[in-house]
Amino acid sequence: MENYEQELNAELAHYNEILEVIHLQLEDAKKDNSKSIEDLRETNRDMWENASHSADDFDGAAQLSQFYQPLASNTFAIESSAKKIQLLERLLQSAYFARIDFCSAAKEQYEKVYIGRGTLFNDQEKGIIIYDWRSPIASLFYRFETGNAHYDAPGGRIAGDIGLKRQYEIKKGVFEYFFDADVQIADEFLRKMLSGNTSSKMKTIVETIQKDQDIAIRDVTHDLLMVQGIAGSGKTSIALHRVAYLKYQGLSSRLKSSDIIILSPNTLFEQYISNVLPELGEDEVKSVVFDDLVTDSLPDKPAFQSRYNQTEMLISCTSSTTKALKKQSMEFKMSKAFSRILNSYADSLPTSHIVFPDIEYDGKTVFTGQYLKDRVLQMNGSISLAVKLSHLRQHIFNEIHEMRKDRMPKLLRQAREDSEHPFDWEEHARELSIEESTLLAQKVDEFIKLDPVSLYKKLIDTDDLLLSLSAETELPNNIGEILSYSRKQLADSTLQNEDALAVTYLQLLIGTNDTYRNIRQVVVDEAQDYYDLHFEILKQLFPNARYTILGDINQTIEKQENMSLYERITDILQPNSSCLMVMNKSFRCTKEILSFSMQFLDDGTLFESFNRGGDIPQVIKADSIDLLDGKIIEEAVYSKNQGYQSIGIICKDAQESESLYSRLKDRLSLHLVHSGENLNTAGVFIIPITMSKGLEFDSVLIYGVNKESYHSTDDKKLLYIASTRALHRLNLFYTGEKSAFIGGGMGI
Repeated sequence: MENYEQELNAELAHYNEILEVIHLQLEDAKKDNSKSIEDLRETNRDMWENASHSADDFDGAAQLSQFYQPLASNTFAIESSAKKIQLLERLLQSAYFARIDFCSAAKEQYEKVYIGRGTLFNDQEKGIIIYDWRSPIASLFYRFETGNAHYDAPGGRIAGDIGLKRQYEIKKGVFEYFFDADVQIADEFLRKMLSGNTSSKMKTIVETIQKDQDIAIRDVTHDLLMVQGIAGSGKTSIALHRVAYLKYQGLSSRLKSSDIIILSPNTLFEQYISNVLPELGEDEVKSVVFDDLVTDSLPDKPAFQSRYNQTEMLISCTSSTTKALKKQSMEFKMSKAFSRILNSYADSLPTSHIVFPDIEYDGKTVFTGQYLKDRVLQMNGSISLAVKLSHLRQHIFNEIHEMRKDRMPKLLRQAREDSEHPFDWEEHARELSIEESTLLAQKVDEFIKLDPVSLYKKLIDTDDLLLSLSAETELPNNIGEILSYSRKQLADSTLQNEDALAVTYLQLLIGTNDTYRNIRQVVVDEAQDYYDLHFEILKQLFPNARYTILGDINQTIEKQENMSLYERITDILQPNSSCLMVMNKSFRCTKEILSFSMQFLDDGTLFESFNRGGDIPQVIKADSIDLLDGKIIEEAVYSKNQGYQSIGIICKDAQESESLYSRLKDRLSLHLVHSGENLNTAGVFIIPITMSKGLEFDSVLIYGVNKESYHSTDDKKLLYIASTRALHRLNLFYTGEKSAFIGGGMGI
């Protein structure tokens, strides 16, 4: 105890020294910021008063140019000082969270390395007094206990010895305590953190990153990093901290926010993760759902079914025949086999499906259709069809432009002979020329401008066309039934989601899309719900990107998946190097909740629970819907009284959610979560399973787990998803006969 008191006094003295440095630097940074702002204002005043404002004045333009450099310098200085102020204010709240004493083989004494969420330099001694958690030396904290250790620095591997590993709890600027972290104590610290309530936004995990998580976060050797992890293993946190690391890493390889894109499963999840990067001191990164990519890629923005509505339709479909056919159609259209058919179709368009007419002007055939076709086929094969046709159009009108000189005298004579225009012959001749040009342009554009929706409908609607393109492709046994079903769907003005994906892929094959060529890192979350065609589209959209892909084959919605998913992804994206990491340890649920949830997976699924205990889940029956609603209310009230801040009532689909909400809204303060709205998971709320993907709640109540609602293999996965949303408490409710999948838990 006496030794601890001495260490505590020493640590407090050091902490106060650090605070003094932060305060001094913060004061200087604010002064610098104010000075830069005033300098910018002064430069603006000088420019306004002393430079010409006429764009046509050459001397004035020269005068203006002398202000560009000061303006740029002042703006940069303001941005830099603002970022430093932001970092220092963040460090005032929590300066650091760890310390390691490390002695490298080249030195004779230990260096105290303090680790925090940003780097703090000692301006006077030109040294680092707090290391950013992303720095190479900080990896020692995440990967090693005391004893022999090493880290990889830019100059090579540095080996040595860790003499001390210490963690701190500093909150809102208050030094609360420290402890020397062996494995057992570190686990206890993590257990304490995990035992707290969830929040409406995902939190950072810099204090508790595990060794395998740190390896994934810091990986820079693979173009494709894939993480297969069970629910609660920290996949999304890994991805976001990896983004922060990649933005920090290396002067030449450092990524800007505009270089990165995150694909989220839904808009609620986008909001849920939106705080992580700002908390780590990084700008937010563009986050989209896949539907956004479809919208951005299609030229005429056709109406199409959202992915969320597609999934909800499948979950709520009561006709097994209709559902089976819909799924078969989806699986075929989003398969590797169908993408090969689309490839063949795109290749065959100029030879078989574009009608090149003869181009006539001034009574002459300028180009025959065969000439136009041959010219396109002879163009560079690396150029997209849309670009080839654009070049062809330019070639046609270059020739017409030359012929127009001889055409105008003829049109003038024609105008003079027109009795309706006895005086304005030249004006009428120009009108005739414009009319001719317009009609010709319309004729040319009929075959030059390709409409991917029309082309796709032709592929599906034309008898035997798809079959003729699939000579080396194995088709479903009921392909005729699938095509007949698809034709009925395509008659509607709104494309089904799978058809919109196919149209998007076709457009990317034949058109041009440079929207995302600057993207260098793509993060894909919930990859298990993607089909092969999704990844084919990603390959086309992001030709210069590396990928971080996260999934859990056990959390699929309305599809079955296995580990071959990652082989297919690798085969489609064809990276120079790839890596698959498997994480089977869950940090979210209590061991009782995780053990209960594992009954919904295959017996061979490996899993490990972080050793945090809690109540055994209960499976609660009621004799009527009214009584069941009462039990739901009782449990929600009990959870609130226990201090749980986030209480999620999870229903199978949106329709059931709305029905339950209408019955409970006057008896309980609660909120119905809709797709696309702002997320606030505080309090009691009702949410369908599809929208709960990736989220977590203190207490979860799964509604209506009877055998009629949960009987298929797909339904079994839904129960796993819903159950693993719970951090501390899980209960399931039903009337009638419970689902045959539910065996564990305490029955009431």
